[in-house]
Amino acid sequence: MSKEFHINQEKNFRAEFGPIFRSSGIFYLPKNVKTTISVTNYWKFKNNKNVSLLISERNMKGKLVQRKVINFLNSNVINISNFSIKEGSVEVEAYANSNIRIPYAAVMVVYDASNSISMVHTYGRNHSLIELEDKNSITRGRESCWTIKPKFKNTAIFHNGHLRVKSQVAKIILTNFKNKDKIFNFKIPNLNPFETFKFELEKIFSKYSAHLMNKEGFGTLHFENNSSFTRLLIIWSDKSNKNFQVTHSNFDYSKYITNKNISSKGAEMPFVKFKKNIQKSQLVIYPKFEKNRFFLKFDKKKFNENITGGKILDIPNNVERATFSTKNNVIPSRLVTALSGKSKNQKIPFECSLGVVHEKTAKKRFSWSLISSKYKTFIHLNFNNILMPQKKFYLYFNIYNSKNLKVLKRKFLINKNKDFSAPMVYGLGEIFPKYKNFLKNDFGYISLFTDNSSIRMLTSLYNERKGLTLEHSF
Repeated sequence: MSKEFHINQEKNFRAEFGPIFRSSGIFYLPKNVKTTISVTNYWKFKNNKNVSLLISERNMKGKLVQRKVINFLNSNVINISNFSIKEGSVEVEAYANSNIRIPYAAVMVVYDASNSISMVHTYGRNHSLIELEDKNSITRGRESCWTIKPKFKNTAIFHNGHLRVKSQVAKIILTNFKNKDKIFNFKIPNLNPFETFKFELEKIFSKYSAHLMNKEGFGTLHFENNSSFTRLLIIWSDKSNKNFQVTHSNFDYSKYITNKNISSKGAEMPFVKFKKNIQKSQLVIYPKFEKNRFFLKFDKKKFNENITGGKILDIPNNVERATFSTKNNVIPSRLVTALSGKSKNQKIPFECSLGVVHEKTAKKRFSWSLISSKYKTFIHLNFNNILMPQKKFYLYFNIYNSKNLKVLKRKFLINKNKDFSAPMVYGLGEIFPKYKNFLKNDFGYISLFTDNSSIRMLTSLYNERKGLTLEHSF
């Protein structure tokens, strides 16, 4: 297997990407959906770095339509929702005069359709020349973790980079609920620099639902590429885009070599606690992982089947976490999972790509995530047992807005005498009672600092009519 197919996750955890003076992301702008790209100045309040933003709008064919420079002179959050194109891509580039270490920008995009709300973090981007020259890039398209929903339109969005891609024969692998694969070859035309290409499942393979037996399954795409990061935006929608939900793809880990962790503790995925606004939630285990046989537990109760491929499982009531283990105690550095669910009036479920925590997972003390005053916002705190949660600790919360440079701060002492790894959930108003006046009907950000490195923060936005969307913090 070539060097290009090796992913050193421990190097990624240490942010060893070489000298980075440019951080970026590219986002899809769909028709008939109000789109907001939300950027907070985390470079400043996390690492005391100054950056300037360059925003480039391009049509679907990659032609530049508008470009402008934006700075964080008057606010800590910049929300961009007025665009000169109806459909295409928007590139956000952050430039600094010193090493900012991470080449992908921690930016959120919110898709506010007439009957739904959905958000996702940065997925695609164009590599910098220095990354390509130093071979700190993965450009061969081997993308999986695409849940196929036969009841809806299934689309994956790819943003080409600055180099043209010649026409090619690509491959889609469809995996049904019995974990049987069907491979279908199809043509991709020449792709212009920065062109946005739609993988529309119904056009690629119109009879796909027969193989999936009209049930949910999974898709994997293999294609060639030259200069961009191959992460895809996954979209489920109706024909009019009135209902529109998104997540991102992930690597086809059956085709990559990654680090291994030898541990009897296994790997853990804590579940999110909701405030009774979800009918039911599901655990999604994507199929294209390194070959192994996993044993699954919901809390301490064993699941009655071994995990050798993809699964979509209802999460029992009051269960806090899933734990994956193997007979030989070998745990891959990446096992990609997701949490899915919907509220009472929600047509298309949300799907939040998460993954598992193991002993070599990077410890995290500072994180930040999107919030809103337009929709009900909830702050979810998950505690994993693998990284040893504390019983007594402080939570330091800040919130930032798009109107000025003010910051609201709150400090909480948490003393959990029992169930100290149980998930927690707060309404944003429980932490910041005056948040609506502070955010002024717009999107903002919340940050969390804590010495309890077992914590992972997520936020959700909820509306009784539009449903719920969930995303993890950066």
